[in-house]
Amino acid sequence: GGGGYSVVAFFDFSAPAQAVVDGVAVLDFQQMHALYTKGALDGVIVPRELFVSNFVPRMIYSGILPQNIYITPRVIGKTLSEDEVSSFLTPYLSAKYLPYLEFHIADHCNLNCKACSHYSGLVTSPVFPSFDKFAKDMERLHHFIDDIANIRILGGEPLLNPEVNKYVRLARSFYPDAGLHVVTNALLLMQMNDDFFQTLRETVSQIDISFYPPMEGKIDAVQNFLREKGIPFSITPKIEKFRMIQTLKRSPAPDYFYRCWQASCHNLYDGKLAACFIPFTGKYFNARYHKDLPTDGAIDLYDNALTTETLKTRLLEPFERCRYCTDGITVDWEQIKTPSPMSDWVIEGNENH
Repeated sequence: GGGGYSVVAFFDFSAPAQAVVDGVAVLDFQQMHALYTKGALDGVIVPRELFVSNFVPRMIYSGILPQNIYITPRVIGKTLSEDEVSSFLTPYLSAKYLPYLEFHIADHCNLNCKACSHYSGLVTSPVFPSFDKFAKDMERLHHFIDDIANIRILGGEPLLNPEVNKYVRLARSFYPDAGLHVVTNALLLMQMNDDFFQTLRETVSQIDISFYPPMEGKIDAVQNFLREKGIPFSITPKIEKFRMIQTLKRSPAPDYFYRCWQASCHNLYDGKLAACFIPFTGKYFNARYHKDLPTDGAIDLYDNALTTETLKTRLLEPFERCRYCTDGITVDWEQIKTPSPMSDWVIEGNENH
């Protein structure tokens, strides 16, 4: 409202005990929430570069009103005047910013993991988006969201798409400040042509490798290969377990949404945006097993009534399919066999839908 404000405390998810910065206490989430509940603080300010993607849903679920959450512009490396400091805060819901975006450039995969939450192993033939259509969708998204912290290009297996270079360059053209990542199982990585690596260098993009058992014994060679190509990369620890969270049983409440790490995996697919990918990939499960689990939750970017605030508000709301997600069970990683039983994909139980 144009008035002054003071810093009550700093907040950190993993605040050390009795931490102090510049004479101001550093609180953990519970301490921060307690002060808010008591009325000792009026809002939370999040520096844009330090935004954690599931931070806002967690705060809202705990009772912090979304209109009391503010976000700064990008500030690292900048010196702001006193006037700029006092006027640069934007309510999160009206800020044209997302901490995270991902999109498929291939729904199918060459690894086909059991319990893949994207259901890639159920996609029996190549499925690529139309690049021209996707370019229009990115332009439409940019109308509402003009800055994104991190963009991940994935699938399925994105390196199966012969136009992968075009998608990398497109994402960079719309979002020049985003961290840009291509997520791959690396099976095809060393077979990619030089144009692909040149594209990554020119767009300052990174390779993120999901390290699955078939790459054991090969991962060192991949690392050396990427270093020689001058490509930054990250590699997960070897993935030997999956978390199966999908179920056939409907929960009476959608509370899982607020603790689901995938609920902030904003996914762009065929002109729509959703909090996660399930609204777009659930169709493969339904078709294979003749089920009718909900595939709702997608927001039409071409809706004439859509605004940045309504878009971001809806991204923070559970949808019907969330009632079929649970804390889940841990299963051993393995590739599916043909035919793949339904138990490869969901926790089976009494159906209630």
